[in-house]
Amino acid sequence: MEASRSQSTQETLPPEIISLPKVEVPVAGVTGYCLNNDEKQVVFFIFEEGVSFPDHAHCQQRGMLISGEMTMEIEGKTNLYQAGDQYVVPEGAHHRANFSKRTVLVDMSDTPERYKVSA
Repeated sequence: MEASRSQSTQETLPPEIISLPKVEVPVAGVTGYCLNNDEKQVVFFIFEEGVSFPDHAHCQQRGMLISGEMTMEIEGKTNLYQAGDQYVVPEGAHHRANFSKRTVLVDMSDTPERYKVSA
């Protein structure tokens, strides 16, 4: 299975991105590749079909879907996002997300340590 997942990742994101450090994510079925500086963290995420992120809150985050589909509920309001759609989650807003298809997105936060980078 690892070989097929790795091949799918390579077909989805260029080698320059998949060579970036991976982030630690507390939900199975999610892979993230991190690029950051002293002010921001950008993560290129791949969410496998069927992944759900439980309700949580944190710093502001913004992003854009590259492919796939995400249903996100922010403070009780639900929206469907598809390839090319952008989203904003305000700081401290409770939100959750579901992925009905394999989804690739770029996510940015104003906290450079939002996700811990794997060693």
